Amino acid sequence: MKYLKILCAFLFIFSSMQAQESIPYLSIKGTATQLMVDDQPFLMIAGEVHNSSASTVEYMTPLFPTLKEMNLNSVFVTLAWEQFEPEEGVYDYTLVDAILKNARENNLKVALLWFASWKNGESSYTPLWVKKDTKRFFRVKTKEGLEIETMSPFCTATKEADAKAFTALMTYLKKVDKERTVILMQPQNEVGMFQDIDYNKESLKNYEKDVPKTLMTYLQKNKNSLDNYVKTAWEKQGYKKKGSWKEVFGDTPEGKTFFTTWEYATYINYIAEKGRAVYNLPMMVNAWIVQQPNDLPGVYPNGGPVSRVIDIWKAAAPSIDIQSPDIYLPNFKEIVAMYHREDNPLLVPESTSEVGRAYYAFGEHDAICYSPFGIEDASNDFLFKKSYAVLNEIQHLIKDYQGTGKMHGILQEGDETYRDLYMGDYKVKVMYEKPNEPSFGIVIQTEDDEFIVAGMNLSVYFTSEVKGKIGYIGQVYEGRFDDENFVPTRMMNGDETYHNSRLRVFGRLFTSSEKLEKTEKKEGDPDAYSPATQKSIITPGIYKVIVYQR
Repeated sequence: MKYLKILCAFLFIFSSMQAQESIPYLSIKGTATQLMVDDQPFLMIAGEVHNSSASTVEYMTPLFPTLKEMNLNSVFVTLAWEQFEPEEGVYDYTLVDAILKNARENNLKVALLWFASWKNGESSYTPLWVKKDTKRFFRVKTKEGLEIETMSPFCTATKEADAKAFTALMTYLKKVDKERTVILMQPQNEVGMFQDIDYNKESLKNYEKDVPKTLMTYLQKNKNSLDNYVKTAWEKQGYKKKGSWKEVFGDTPEGKTFFTTWEYATYINYIAEKGRAVYNLPMMVNAWIVQQPNDLPGVYPNGGPVSRVIDIWKAAAPSIDIQSPDIYLPNFKEIVAMYHREDNPLLVPESTSEVGRAYYAFGEHDAICYSPFGIEDASNDFLFKKSYAVLNEIQHLIKDYQGTGKMHGILQEGDETYRDLYMGDYKVKVMYEKPNEPSFGIVIQTEDDEFIVAGMNLSVYFTSEVKGKIGYIGQVYEGRFDDENFVPTRMMNGDETYHNSRLRVFGRLFTSSEKLEKTEKKEGDPDAYSPATQKSIITPGIYKVIVYQR
């Protein structure tokens, strides 16, 4: 009996360890960082629903099947503090349960967005009992002394109340989410204030204090790799190793934004740290990014994790794994390059539904996630749905080749006409076709002389980089992946490849019949009804290319 008890105790401990290990986490693979779910890499082929779409059970329930039909495998969903804690200390888990239930029924994973102290530089999701008590929970103050409706990051009472509610949420998720439906948390959303600094007395008092030692240590340790925005401001003050914010960075817009950023980042880190202490899910924050290079802090939400202050966030918020950009600007490739750093994997939680961006993010930057905002608006976008379907087909390859340097993303922006890639012994020239239509894809070198290309509206040429040799295309197969196995649907030669001179990435062609009816017969029109018309839609295809040299 004694040994049976010992065995049972051991099995309990072992099973508990296994359960702990199966919590989603981040793992390094080569030069990439991957999100691990059930101890396997998980590629978030995702979308974010509108802010109010999960505000009631009635509204969210029919939405989730639509998301599944769009070929998503994960979804970003909002949970508002004002609904979770309508009265202080009283927690309502109704929406949490509904989100978990609907996601599980539709085989979707969830990134949960905690809209609490701030959302888009405002505090509209804060509970009414917080908003009404302006003495206990004070606001950001303008230069003129006016308190605005944005909670101050210098208010300890708000931070403590927010953290308490967030910890209750994380405690509940640990208890009920045994299926690990929630795989990622985002505390707050697009934080910051629309002014240069908070002018309340607590803020101004802290502004006169010394820069925290933690930040100074980080700056000195990472001096050679700092973002130029931070490094230049520090350099102008003579790279001081200690002193007040004014002394180290100058009494400038830059100095004020570093000070403000530190306060937002430490506030959110405190909340994340409290939550992770009970349930250690990965955590990220997102940024309302700088719209124009010359924009001063406050034109965009000052204090948020924009690219120019990522270093401040890294020093201040070790409990936040990833700083992420919300990208609605046209220069997508430039922006993702700013955020993808050795210490910051790329995760795009909000963007447009231009699906070529997903291919580029996954293929070029080993992204963990791509997620258009207001995803339900794209539910009738045929190209989007079919493009996500192809990403699902090849996601095993993307995960396998992340961090290897053997994969690249392709995306036409502006007036670009081509891109040259150097992969193994081959130069791969990708020409963008049909300039008025989307041209994008992913190129993966799966063997020394074999490539998988997924995309549309591209022409791809393979030449040798080995001195004295010429590269040739041997065979081209169009096909699909079934259960991670490539199934060729046709061999392409002759006109389809111009006799193997290039890979022509036609994409998959779908034809729909639309019957156009006239309700009234116009004078001189011999037909009461117009004939059916054919509409062709091109979507991404998958190709295997065998090459050789001689």
